[in-house]
Parts: sequence; C-alpha cells; structure tokens
Amino acid sequence: QLVIFCDPSLASSTVLMAPKKAAGAKKAAEASTIEAAPKGVASSAKRAAEAAPAEEPASKRLAATLKKHGVSQPLYKHVVEIIEHPLAEHLSPDSREMLLAVLPHSLCVPSDERQEFQEATVQMMSQLMSQILATMQASLDAENQKVAGSEATKAELEEIIQATEASLNEAQAVTSAHQTELNTACSATQAANAELTKAKEVQKAGDDAQTAAQTDKDALEAAVAGEFEKLKSGDVGDATPETLYQNLEPLLLKLDLDTSLRSATKPALLKAPAGRGLFDGKVVEELEKSFVTNIEELSSKIADGQPASEARAAVVTQAEAKVIEAESVQKTAADVLAASRAAQKEVQATLKAVKANLTAYKPEYKKATEARDQQQEQVQTFMDVNAASFNALAAKVSARKKKAMAAAAAAARAGAAAKVAADAETADKAEWATEVGVEAVATEAAPVDSADKEAAPNSSAEVAIEMSVEEVSKVVETPASFDTAANLGA
Repeated sequence: QLVIFCDPSLASSTVLMAPKKAAGAKKAAEASTIEAAPKGVASSAKRAAEAAPAEEPASKRLAATLKKHGVSQPLYKHVVEIIEHPLAEHLSPDSREMLLAVLPHSLCVPSDERQEFQEATVQMMSQLMSQILATMQASLDAENQKVAGSEATKAELEEIIQATEASLNEAQAVTSAHQTELNTACSATQAANAELTKAKEVQKAGDDAQTAAQTDKDALEAAVAGEFEKLKSGDVGDATPETLYQNLEPLLLKLDLDTSLRSATKPALLKAPAGRGLFDGKVVEELEKSFVTNIEELSSKIADGQPASEARAAVVTQAEAKVIEAESVQKTAADVLAASRAAQKEVQATLKAVKANLTAYKPEYKKATEARDQQQEQVQTFMDVNAASFNALAAKVSARKKKAMAAAAAAARAGAAAKVAADAETADKAEWATEVGVEAVATEAAPVDSADKEAAPNSSAEVAIEMSVEEVSKVVETPASFDTAANLGA
C-alpha cells in the first residue's frame, strides 16, 4: 500500500511504504507517527522502536541515539525548538510528529554517512527554518518601518525645538541689546537731570544775590520815604519817634557809616527839627547822603547783574530741553524693550509647547523602538542559537572523514614543504654555479693548487646541502591539528 503525505508548508513531499500487515495497536501508532517520512527513515524508526524494550522511556531512547552520534542534548534541543517555534504553527500535527520522530536519526547522523532519505529530512528542516526566518525578518522589517516613521516624527520635533531655541537665542540677544539701549538712555536722562539741577543751583545762587540787592534797595527807598523822612521832618503823625527809629534801625546797619556818625544818628533823629543843633543837622544830612549812596550802589549792582541772570536762565532752559529729549529717548527705548520682551516670552511659550510635544511623543517612540528591538533580538537569538545549532549538525562529519581530511591536509603541507625545499636547493645550486664561474675566472689570472681546486667544489656542495636543509627546516612547519566540525555535537 502506497501512502503519500504532502504538507503545503514544505516545498517537498514525502512518500512512505506502509507495512503490509498491522502488528497490533502499538505498531499502528508507531507507523502513524512516521508515515510522512521517507520510507527508509520510517522503517529505521520502526525497527528501532521494536528493538527497544517496551518499558524504555522515549527520552532514554533519544539520549542513547544522541550519545551514539556524539550530539549534546542542549544542541539537539535548540533544533527541536525550530519545529516547536510559534511561527511553525502552519505545520500539520502529523508533519510535526514525523519530523520529531525522524530528526535524531537523520540530522544527528554525520553528513558524509547520511542516506538519501536522511538528507531529505535535513532539507525539510532547512526549508522550515528558512520559512521561520523569512517570517521573522518580515515582521522585523515591518517594525523597522514603524520605527523609521517614529524616528522621522521625533527628528521633526527635535528640528522644531532646535529652530525654536535658535529663535529664542536671537530674541534674547535682541532683548539684551534693547536693554543696553534703555540703560544708556537712562544714564543720559540722569546726566541731563544732574546738569539741570546744577544749572538751577547756579541760577539760584546768582539770583539770590540779585534778589537780595533788589530787596535791600526797595527797603532803603521805602525807609527814606517813610521813617527817615518823618524823623527828619519831625512829622511823625500818630507814631512816636522811638517807634519810627526802631523800624529804621535795622536798615541803618546796611549803611556804610563810621562809628561816630552811627552813634550820633539816634540822638539826632529823635530830636525835633527845631531842637537840633548844628551837629545834629550835619548828622541827619550825612545819614541821608548815605541812604542815597547805598541806593545808587544797589541800583548799579542790580543793573550790572541782569545779563548774568539772563545767561543763567538760558542755561537752565537749555538743560530743561536736554532733560525732555533724554526722557523721550528713554521712553522710546523702554517701549522697544517691552516689545522685545513680549516677543521673547512668546518664543519661550512656543519652545515650551514643542518640548511638551516631544515629551508626549517619547512613550510612543519608546514603544515602537522596544517592539523593534524585541523583534530584532528574537531574530538574532534564533540565528545565533537555533539556526547555528542546526547548521552545526547539518555540517557535522564523521571521525573517519575528519581523519581523511586531516591526512589530506598533512599531505598538502608536506607537498608544499617539499616544493619549498626543492626551490631552495635549486637556488643554492644556481648560487654555487655562479661562485664556480667566478673562481674559474680567478684561476686564469692566478693558478692555484690542484688539491685546492678539487676541494672547492666538494666544499661548495656541502655548503649547498647544508643550506638546503636549513631552508627546508625554516619552511616546513609542524602539522597543526586539523580543526573540523568534530566537536560540533560535544
């Protein structure tokens, strides 16, 4: 009876010749687990199952098979994980059981000792592994595509932040420049105010003297026309002479009078005109002259100080104009600074917003990259562990072939050494021939003893032989141990 099973997930189909007769329920179950395998593998697996004791566990039989072929259980387990991989779920249960049943008897067998049906199983495993890797790579490519989009978004946000930071730096520089302009304007205003204050102080000092002179002049003129005239004429009215004199006395202090005249003033003025003597009359006359003289001097002083007063007033007016101009410049600078600060504040708000956008996007970016990294790690682990384990077993060779390969390598090295020795000997002979030619030329010029002539070639030959041996010993290396896949299953 011919039974054919074809798993659509694998590129090749397998053919199995079923047993002619069922040997009981146990034998039928054993045959069903391997019926998808090549006929030789199924027969071998069946015979191995029949030969093993019925009570012997499957794990013990597997361990014995692995030990027989020199394969470690961890290495074999990594290959089994390929069949049990989640991405191998497209395998039918029969195909999975078939692969698990024939795997120890095919992949674990050295590659140079495998039969055709065993090699077919290895090829099926290779196809399954390639399918899984292709699916994993497709998933990784999809995750990389997502990460590329996430990275583009992140880069765009970072570029916006950089541009905004540059704008903020520019705005800060503008604000700083306007602050400097305002500081300069404030300094100019302070200087203008200081100049105005000084001009006003000078004006006040000069105007105070002018005002004092005018006040004194007015007071003296009023006294001459008032108290002094009444005392002089004796027409005191309702006031007493003593009261009039007390009012006049402070002004007398402003007059430039000698001591005798000053002491005689009061008695003379308090007397009635009829009661004054010649001396008293002379005192009153001199006193009146002194009033007139002081009034004239004050009038002259006032007249002379007017131009200076007007000049001081002009200086004050000019200083006031400078203050007004400086205050106007200061106000303009303050307005410009306020506008630049507002612009800077707006840029700062924009920068804060774009940074918040980047911060809000980071979890999404992290999620995308973590998914990509996880997928990449799975692919790399599969390649470094599972695929590497499969490749190691697939390329495994027997000890006999290792020995043959080592012998072939040793022979190749020996041949290379012999060639090097031959080349060295040829070179030595050429050198000796050259030396002989030189000696022949020398012999024609100066004859030598015949014994020496015979000894020379022999010596040269010995040297040539010694040199060739030395050259060979330098070139021929001790054969290194031929490292092959002998330990792949260890």
